[in-house]
Amino acid sequence: MGEAAMGELAAIGLLFIGFFAASWLLGRARLPGMVGFLLLGLILQGQAPSLLVSSLPLLSEVAVWFLLFFIGLEYSPENLVRLSRSILKPGLVDVVLNLGGLFLLGLAWLSPLEALVVAVALYPSSTAIVVRLLSEARRLANPEAELLVGLLVFEDLVIVILLAGVSPFLQGEPLSAAQVLKLAGGLGGVLGLFFLFYWKGGPWMVRGMPSLDQEPLAVFLLAGLVLSVGGLGHVLGLSGALLAFLLGVLIPERTALFHAAEKNLSPLRELSVGLFFFGLTYRLRLTQLEVGTVGGLLIAAFFLKGLSTFWAARLWGLQRRAAWRAAFSFLPRGEFSVLFAAMLPSWREELLFTVLWSIAVGVAAFYAAPALAEWLIPRPPKGSRQRIGPPAP
Repeated sequence: MGEAAMGELAAIGLLFIGFFAASWLLGRARLPGMVGFLLLGLILQGQAPSLLVSSLPLLSEVAVWFLLFFIGLEYSPENLVRLSRSILKPGLVDVVLNLGGLFLLGLAWLSPLEALVVAVALYPSSTAIVVRLLSEARRLANPEAELLVGLLVFEDLVIVILLAGVSPFLQGEPLSAAQVLKLAGGLGGVLGLFFLFYWKGGPWMVRGMPSLDQEPLAVFLLAGLVLSVGGLGHVLGLSGALLAFLLGVLIPERTALFHAAEKNLSPLRELSVGLFFFGLTYRLRLTQLEVGTVGGLLIAAFFLKGLSTFWAARLWGLQRRAAWRAAFSFLPRGEFSVLFAAMLPSWREELLFTVLWSIAVGVAAFYAAPALAEWLIPRPPKGSRQRIGPPAP
């Protein structure tokens, strides 16, 4: 390997140190580390080592597979059925008012497919940001916290389904009835195999791999599973991300394979996802940014998200003050918004900047939510309750 290549490796090492420093500093300011990768991508445009830049498209695809695999690890079919009984109606309200409203708004300027991608990009709140804020602000015991966590899970599942349905057409497949039927048949076959493996393979994984979490070389097995399943999905014209998600769901909780995946693949996930976020803004063209469009998207996204969350909270059974607190706490967009923004080159800049502004304003709104809810629904003054009994003489 020549001196130039070694110099590039040293530059990549310094860049990784910068990733850590930026994420750590933003974490001290109660902002997600994701923002540090996005900002460094903006700052270093055209300055990153060419060896890294040439690898970014492949790394971005792999990052999505790892991200969806870890989301799948958090669920099991039994958990999903249990969740659907309580969160289904509020989740559908969120889909209809928020996702549906954004889609109808986008149809005024965009094709149906582009309008759908814009709507999906601005539909989900950030799981990483909202859960972290609830924990840091010590509001997990609040009545609205269970609803917000349930809605985050529901949104994750909706996004996975939409990702599987939309991504083939964004990669150049013709949007036709025959192609839709082909995609539906492929997804049906994949889901059939998934349930077969779950019921037949789950007990084997529990019995047959008792010490895998103690095996250092298990990282090869687990990384190989994610890469091969994701790549196979891509080759077959299906969503590699969906197959990686289903692979995660297949692994039963509290098994050696589950613990080995969390232990060995977490560093790979953080590395690939960080490079994915960096690559998004590194390739942005700021001269194409329309500031008015960003403002319009942000207002529409905040209004519809706040409205849908408020009515979902009321349907859940929360009082109006708690429902408003939930609405103001659920505004930051995040990882899935960035993922879908990357799929639409014509609106990538506007969507990414909308997501960045939603994080900044959404975090501020989260901390102001209790005061805003009290202002909208003030509590009666102490001692102002109506006196019961005969009037004083």
